[in-house]
Amino acid sequence: MAKPMTVIAASILALLTGCSEPGLYAGVGIGPNGVTVRPVATARVGGAHVSISP
Repeated sequence: MAKPMTVIAASILALLTGCSEPGLYAGVGIGPNGVTVRPVATARVGGAHVSISP
């Protein structure tokens, strides 16, 4: 069985292929618990700018 984050990442990439101006970014933060990475997918869909961050 595939890991949940792998499935989410594959789904986001598949959805971005049908959009204009796709982008995949990583927000990196450093805090008392260590380094955190928060992925963000952005795209333009029908004239609207859409961002998805799990």
